[in-house]
Amino acid sequence: MKTTKSTMKTEATYDDEMRNKYLIRKEWDKNKRKALVIMKNAGQADEIMQDQTTMYVINNLSKLEYGVVHIVNLFPSIEEDEAKESAIENLKCIQEAIAKVADVIIAVGKGVETNKKAVERLNMILAVLLDKKANILQIETNYGRKGFHPLYPAVKHQWKLVPYEVSDKVNE
Repeated sequence: MKTTKSTMKTEATYDDEMRNKYLIRKEWDKNKRKALVIMKNAGQADEIMQDQTTMYVINNLSKLEYGVVHIVNLFPSIEEDEAKESAIENLKCIQEAIAKVADVIIAVGKGVETNKKAVERLNMILAVLLDKKANILQIETNYGRKGFHPLYPAVKHQWKLVPYEVSDKVNE
């Protein structure tokens, strides 16, 4: 019989009022690659609880030989409308996380295309990523469509990461 053990370290970064969640960092093997995953909205996951999205992110990155994930969102507010200060702080957190990872995965999903505020925010983040010369990836289905959120049924259990082409960027 063989027993295996693992420890997952988790950090969550919030504003002082706990109204905005800027970052969740999960580490299960610090010797493996690190990824930054950018999604749309802050979910219910925290330093203890996991939501489905976070679970699928960790499971798929682990299969792809990653050992650390930084999860950020276009919109950090947990319960209410976002303040300008939180948008600025969110961008700062994203910039700091970019410097700590090998790959950045844009996983905002297809619904962003019809949300003008989300398109503006994504394009602002893409400008930072391009300026920092980040390795930008996205999730592709087996049938060649790309740009999906981790909960999309065709990619929940198996990610195929492909380069994010700037031409894939959503237009304002």
